[in-house]
Amino acid sequence: GAELIRFMQQATWAVFNDYEFQLLQQRTDKGAPELSRLVDALIVTKGGKGSSIYTANGQIDIPIAKPAVVKDPTGCGDAYRAGLLYGLMSGLDWETTGRVAALLGALKIEQHGTQNHCFTKDEFAERFNDSFGYELLLSA
Repeated sequence: GAELIRFMQQATWAVFNDYEFQLLQQRTDKGAPELSRLVDALIVTKGGKGSSIYTANGQIDIPIAKPAVVKDPTGCGDAYRAGLLYGLMSGLDWETTGRVAALLGALKIEQHGTQNHCFTKDEFAERFNDSFGYELLLSA
């Protein structure tokens, strides 16, 4: 537990799936509010139930982007994390960053294999708008 706390204190952001997060809470004997104070953002993915982002401003619940078809979940976590990195590098707010990540996970699950999905910026922006009801302005 102490090593995990030290790990969290050294991180800026921490991302866990729901199972990993349960283990973290058990091993540290701390809940989401306490753990989220150790980092700028604590992100917990919940598969088909979306994700939650905990920041100093509170909890942000991110909905899923509905996939057109479910073919293979392998690599969805990596795709989600790629969306987080894109959002962070682009200076997006956490609500939008989480939705970019969710959409990347949905696009991935529609394809077999780990990272075989591809799309254009325009296709991504259109799908984002369809999924979340607002326009995403993508950087060059």
